[in-house]
Amino acid sequence: MKTIYYLTIGFSIIILVGLFFILNEQNKKPYSLEIDAIKDSTDITGTMYRVKVTNTGTNPLTGINVTLGKGDIQTMDLLEAGQSFFFYPKPETNISIVKVTTTEGIEKESDYRSPFKGIGIPGSGR
Repeated sequence: MKTIYYLTIGFSIIILVGLFFILNEQNKKPYSLEIDAIKDSTDITGTMYRVKVTNTGTNPLTGINVTLGKGDIQTMDLLEAGQSFFFYPKPETNISIVKVTTTEGIEKESDYRSPFKGIGIPGSGR
């Protein structure tokens, strides 16, 4: 009797977890992207800037234009669903904000953020 009880609970949990993932996938937008603009200062290399653009939608994004600063516009033809790509500003770029547009009509802006620094953390420059 206890075996049937535990099997019922186990199967119920498996079904609920499966439903969670299925519904989570169905709620994704067809066209969506995420920007992570990082300003990383280290003692060794100085300041490095990088912009990670991730396609968080279910369809590919096309005609991606990334404005990294005045006069520094970089492009990418296609970014598949779930794929990420890093953009790096030119050394002479006047860094301010990042602006990303796509053919599908997505327009997003982001400020550069500085990652947390601490002793013993990789990339902290100490």
